[in-house]
Amino acid sequence: EQRFANDDFDDVFGSAPPSPSCSHENTDLAQETRIRSGNLEPSDIPRLKEKHETEGYRDGVTKGKAESVQKGFDEGYSLGAVLGLRIGKILGLLEGICGALKGAGEVYKGEAERVEGLLGTAKGELGTKSVFGREWWGEDGVWRFDVLGEGDGMEVTFPDVAGAHPLVSKWESVIEEEVERWGLDLDIMEGEHAE
Repeated sequence: EQRFANDDFDDVFGSAPPSPSCSHENTDLAQETRIRSGNLEPSDIPRLKEKHETEGYRDGVTKGKAESVQKGFDEGYSLGAVLGLRIGKILGLLEGICGALKGAGEVYKGEAERVEGLLGTAKGELGTKSVFGREWWGEDGVWRFDVLGEGDGMEVTFPDVAGAHPLVSKWESVIEEEVERWGLDLDIMEGEHAE
């Protein structure tokens, strides 16, 4: 291992290994001069230079990751929010129907168990890992399922994509059947939000 000595008059990287274009005679002379001047301490310059290069590389990678992760988050957030709202509505309605049936007593015990089973299945199928699984989304975050109007030159919005998701579509159909079965009026609360 070659060691380098500090020279108070060297410039920043002056005590680094000699350039391939320099002659070795000059290096021997410089080393002899350092020894005669009494400065035998090993130089920290090569170690510091390597440390700064490594830290610079890490900082660059970290900054690049942060920028691309943020960009991906920004792009996916709106679609994820729409999916979350629709899934929340599905689960909320099933929970509400289940709670109402359980509170109705023995008469609806069988129906309560049926809807409770639906709720358990829905929670499993509409979980984050299922909804955002590789089966439905590509590596680039683009959906792999058909969306109405996508190839026809029509503008496709996030609600269109969320509604076309096979799991969301399946469970929205189940909810429609339950709403119809129990005669629920989902528009009853709409007027209260306008005030």
